Amino acid sequence: SALGSVHSLNLSYCPGVVDVSALGSVHSLNLSGCPGVVDVSALGSVHSLNLSGCGGVVDVSALGSVHSLSLSGCARVVDASALGSVHFLDMFGCYGVVDVSSLGSVHSLNLSNCWYLVDVSALRVVHSLDLSGCRSVVDVSALGSVYFLNLSWCHGLVDVSALGSVHSLVLRGCRGVVDVSALGSVHCLDLSGCAGVVDVSALGSVHSLNLSRCDGVVDVSSLGSVHSLNLSGCDRVVDVSTLGSVHSLNLSHCAG
Repeated sequence: SALGSVHSLNLSYCPGVVDVSALGSVHSLNLSGCPGVVDVSALGSVHSLNLSGCGGVVDVSALGSVHSLSLSGCARVVDASALGSVHFLDMFGCYGVVDVSSLGSVHSLNLSNCWYLVDVSALRVVHSLDLSGCRSVVDVSALGSVYFLNLSWCHGLVDVSALGSVHSLVLRGCRGVVDVSALGSVHCLDLSGCAGVVDVSALGSVHSLNLSRCDGVVDVSSLGSVHSLNLSGCDRVVDVSTLGSVHSLNLSHCAG
């Protein structure tokens, strides 16, 4: 192909693209939405590779040296064992992936909506980890050293006591979470839609705290030192007299 020497090449949503064997020297290659692409074995030297929505891709064993790799929506990809050296890896919606034991050295890892994923213990030193919508994940006790951790909509999640050292923690819509007493040292904490959370007295040192739609929360008297506080839709909160020093306060849709 005449395009093999191009530095950055965008072929997204080109349904006629099938043979990409000549593109292995391209630095940044976007093939998102190319359903005809199946064989990506020649692309192992590409620096940044976007294969999102390439539903025909199955074998990604040759892509272990790619720096930034998006496989979002590649639902036929099951084996991720060769991808442990990828720096940024997006596997959003790769439903068949269940073994992530080789991905512990990935810097930024998106496994959201990997519905059948259970064991995440190997991911303890991943810097940024998105497990949102991973409905089978229950045990997150190994993830206390992750810097940014998104566990939104992990409905099986109950115990978050090991996550107190996480810098930024998103637990949006985790309706099974009740006890958040161990999370007082988290810098940015999103508990929006956590209907089971009632006692937030331990969260006074959190810098940015999102409690929107936490229907069980009544007493916010301990949150006066929080920098940014979202109480939107917390209908049972009536007394906000201690919150005068909060820098940014959202009380929208608070019927009380």
